[in-house]
Amino acid sequence: MSSNQNRSGMIEISEILGKEIAREEVITRLQDDYDTYRTFQAFPKEEQEKLLAFMQGQRGLPITYDTFFHKVMAPQEHPERLESLLSALLGQEVHIAKVFPKEGVRMLDAGSFVIMDILLSLEDGSLMNVEMQKIGYAFSGERSCCYVSDMTMRQYNQLKSERGKHFQYRDMKPVFLIVLMENSSREFREVAPYYLHRMEVSYDSKAKVNSLFNIMYISLDTFRELSQNIITKLEAWLTFLSSDEPDDIVRLVMNHPEFAEYYQDILEFRRSPKELVGMFSEALRMMDRNTERYMVNELQKDVENLKSTVAEQADTIFEQADEIARLRAELEKYKKSKV
Repeated sequence: MSSNQNRSGMIEISEILGKEIAREEVITRLQDDYDTYRTFQAFPKEEQEKLLAFMQGQRGLPITYDTFFHKVMAPQEHPERLESLLSALLGQEVHIAKVFPKEGVRMLDAGSFVIMDILLSLEDGSLMNVEMQKIGYAFSGERSCCYVSDMTMRQYNQLKSERGKHFQYRDMKPVFLIVLMENSSREFREVAPYYLHRMEVSYDSKAKVNSLFNIMYISLDTFRELSQNIITKLEAWLTFLSSDEPDDIVRLVMNHPEFAEYYQDILEFRRSPKELVGMFSEALRMMDRNTERYMVNELQKDVENLKSTVAEQADTIFEQADEIARLRAELEKYKKSKV
């Protein structure tokens, strides 16, 4: 019998997340630093309980927080992990050639909902931007088109510079935008139970014209609501990203033991209350700011839809008025002809 399994054959959560400690001991550790404990006490009650449960070893942490995601994925140190995730999403082998530094390579997006943003190139020369969003954007299609257009032009300018007059458009490689949404925007929620949203480009004539644009959205919230099995590698990754529940963690590691190592990488946060609370504080500030911005965007979208409806109704009213005027003129003309 494996050392990671009890007599029933199940793995204990403590063997994945570490030995459980008492709640009182966790609180004592938090109280060792006055500022840390004061910050913790300012958290909403629900967030306090999540943090305490993790520090006790009772449940996992939301991997969708930037600090945890980069700790686990660490594309510079563990490119094979990100390659595994991307291969599962795309259904084909993905090999990373280069991860670009964060600064100076993105379009500016002030007040962003994005909590993780990785730009990389693949071995075949394709460019890929992988995002994690706490809250899905309103007008996501328009924004995504801007991003893939930006990546396309980066590639075009680079190739033109390198190859000069020998450049040909067939030298261009695909560009990918992968957007993981912890909380999907309205247009994706409306098509549940679908949680994978892949862009398809086609022509009504069936002409085979190649497109460089590849956009994929993943609704983690929809997956979390529907998930029953953790069989495929894709189901494993989406479970890892969408759930910190003990039962899900145990099922995941039972079916895909390699994920145990990923959970081990975040255990050090249990021993670093100050760093953990600081990270949670920043994440909550971002969530509050993004939630407010999301509500504004949704309201703006509703207002624009209402304006469009009112404009359509106004056009109908004007058309009806013109028709009434025409009929009245016809009636007057008819009356005069009978005199």
